[in-house]
Amino acid sequence: MKRVAAVLIAVFALQTAALAQEELNDNREIKERETANQTMSEPFYKRISAIHELMGVDDTEALSKATILEKNGRTNAYEKALLFQTIGFIHANASKVDQAISYFEKSLAQNALAPEAQQGMLYSLASLYASQEKYRKAITTVREWFEYEADPKPEAYILIASSFAQLEEYNNALPYVKKANQKSKKPQESWHQLELAVYFEEDQIATAVPLLRKMIQYWPDKQTYWETLSGAHMQLNQDRDALSVMMVAYHKGLLDTEDKVLALVKLNMFLDIPYTAGVILDEQLKAGLVERSIEHLELLQSAWAGSQEYPRALAVMTELGDRTNKPSYSIDQAKIYNEQGDWQNVVATAEKALERDYEKPGEAYLLIGTAYSELDQLEKALAAFRSAESVGTVDEKRNARAWIAFVNDRLKVNVLASR
Repeated sequence: MKRVAAVLIAVFALQTAALAQEELNDNREIKERETANQTMSEPFYKRISAIHELMGVDDTEALSKATILEKNGRTNAYEKALLFQTIGFIHANASKVDQAISYFEKSLAQNALAPEAQQGMLYSLASLYASQEKYRKAITTVREWFEYEADPKPEAYILIASSFAQLEEYNNALPYVKKANQKSKKPQESWHQLELAVYFEEDQIATAVPLLRKMIQYWPDKQTYWETLSGAHMQLNQDRDALSVMMVAYHKGLLDTEDKVLALVKLNMFLDIPYTAGVILDEQLKAGLVERSIEHLELLQSAWAGSQEYPRALAVMTELGDRTNKPSYSIDQAKIYNEQGDWQNVVATAEKALERDYEKPGEAYLLIGTAYSELDQLEKALAAFRSAESVGTVDEKRNARAWIAFVNDRLKVNVLASR
């Protein structure tokens, strides 16, 4: 049984593909409807005209008269088709879609309307089917409409595409939505959204990228398209392209929430562009879009330190230390001053860390000792290194002893030189 079902599904897929190829061919052969006998008796003409005059004015009375005519009138096929069509329109105006569908089906079954009217009725019926989630019927009906239509309007392709999409048959929907977007004289945003959704459902991310770029050209102020394009590049491991897209969006003023700005900052950091990350974050902290929280200040400090913007990094560390009283920020400052050879500030910031009960005092004393050694204040250096030897870790003690030996040697040299 499963094998039979699989075969049927495969056959249906092949038939669908064949029909799509035919319907999407601009040079396809078009059928012509035969014009049926369209005679109307004078009594019927008067009664149907009266009903039409009531439509939109008193639909209840119009429906009552139409129902009487349906039950009691002697009508030919053409008259029946007109009457059923009229009753269908009355029900449609009253939002009674199921009843409207029933009467439109009856009207079409007569096969007596003028070719243009028959086509119009088919298309209306297909739209009603879709509105009632009868997507398979909508597809079948609009395909019948296609057979007699020389130049189908793009909305017809969308009707089929959206119906297939609702059935989650995205592969079948794709050629129709592409055709609709190609034929449309003016870009339709919802149609492009449908095509984009199909690409993502079918995991055709690379194909979605050029469509997204086109959508950005059409609707440049739609933040979501920039974000989606960036996300598509990320999925394709094109991180630099993803960043470029979001940078353009940022400079256009489209990243207007804290989380979006932070995502851009972190992407710059991830791609080793800390200076740009720092500039953006600093701008938005000052503008108030990003909260000036400890977490965000730490991110800013990392950006400035990573880009060797030491004065800026030090300023942020000072703020962090003052706000939190954490000694680790003072130690970070001391390390930067150490790299810059600013020995006085190494001592000041390392001592501040000790005042704030830094959990690794041996590290702080080593920094102080090194700075005093560079300042040629050897007695103070020796005292700091001895403190490091006393309270430091095993490695810090070993390091401190090496420094103590070095400073003692210098002291001996100084004593000899002074004689």
